[in-house]
Amino acid sequence: MLKTVVSIGGGSGTNGTVTSVGTGTGLTGGPITTTGNISLANTAVVAGSYGTASQVSQVTINAQGQITSAANVAIAIANSAVSGLGTMAIQNANAVAITGGNVVANVTVTNTTAASATFGTASLPLTPAGYIQIQLANATVVKVPYYAA
Repeated sequence: MLKTVVSIGGGSGTNGTVTSVGTGTGLTGGPITTTGNISLANTAVVAGSYGTASQVSQVTINAQGQITSAANVAIAIANSAVSGLGTMAIQNANAVAITGGNVVANVTVTNTTAASATFGTASLPLTPAGYIQIQLANATVVKVPYYAA
């Protein structure tokens, strides 16, 4: 038998007797009238860790703060939601247009025989429009000139 002392407003306490303990939402075991246990009811959630490097946990929580469902959901972010991405579109089998960003590729470059250039005027200097920078397998960085038409 559970006895309580009640004091309201600073007055003298009175003894009372609790004759039944009920259970509310999410609890099991009641009502208890003499002895017994009150337990937290199980939910449908499987115990464990949720979320990984490629998945995020998705949970549903009831009004009592209990997780009533949990699942792993793939992380899916549209490219349009990320700033700073480069875009790449294949135009044909031999040409690729790339806008923005850097390109990292494993490419094998083979040696070719030396080529010579012939110019209509010997005094016309050949000035590159720019350079393509390539890092070789031995970590040597070379600049390959290209010329505008």
